[in-house]
Amino acid sequence: MTVEPNAGHSIGDLGCVAQTLLIPLAARALACRLLPHRGFADRAAEAIVARLAYDLTPFEADREMLRGLVERSLVLDQILRGFLNHHPDAQVLSLGSGLSTQFERLDNGRLRWVDVDLPEVVKLRRTLFPPHPRRCLVSASVTEAGWTSILGDLRGPTFVVAEGLLMYLKRAQVFQLARDLAEVQCGGPAEFAYDYYCSHMVGQAWLNLSLRRLGAEFQWGLASPEELSLGEPRWRVIDTHPVMERLGWPYDLLWSWFRLFAGVRPYGIAHLRLLDDTRPACELRA
Repeated sequence: MTVEPNAGHSIGDLGCVAQTLLIPLAARALACRLLPHRGFADRAAEAIVARLAYDLTPFEADREMLRGLVERSLVLDQILRGFLNHHPDAQVLSLGSGLSTQFERLDNGRLRWVDVDLPEVVKLRRTLFPPHPRRCLVSASVTEAGWTSILGDLRGPTFVVAEGLLMYLKRAQVFQLARDLAEVQCGGPAEFAYDYYCSHMVGQAWLNLSLRRLGAEFQWGLASPEELSLGEPRWRVIDTHPVMERLGWPYDLLWSWFRLFAGVRPYGIAHLRLLDDTRPACELRA
């Protein structure tokens, strides 16, 4: 990925939640230097940071957070790569994409990619990412009624990823988003991967040094395994994946015990599939 030197792109125009896009960007950009044993390198993220000319030093103090975010990227990449192995021409929706560079990491030369985020984030992305014929930007809030109308009917294999998004939405907004995504799909297999905190973490973002600095807060968390499908029966749970437990001691022990007690992981990734017998309204109209 080739970028020009910093042109004065401003992060200050973003709200506190939108500014959380800096944290996973920092994790990916620093991974090669700080976590060489993971074998994770994201040159696109490094280039974006260089163009922003943003000081990542404050994030380095929270090494465990950086490790966790790199593991999150590894898990989501693995899930999406598996889908693309079966459906190489699929379309991918990245919701609340921030400054995600997952397209650059997984592009197989055939997929089509749609980044969806707030107008101010989309404006920033346009100054940092070169245009690509198989990638487009959609300026929208996934919490606004009718936002999917911008996408049109989604036909063919579709994968939706919501990375670092749902925990900042209200419960009703999360469940409505799951319904919106089920209804907009018009044939072809569809899968959905998202990361989540448990309900005990709602209101506890201050425990994370970087989030406390930005003033962001968690509004939704998973209360039980039954909520993994986000209140939408058309989504079936394929699997859940650990994130922090991948770091080893003490997470592998303590967080596993928490899951036995609470029924859900303190932090994890869910992988859903749209039921094959779903008959969306758009299909009935055809």
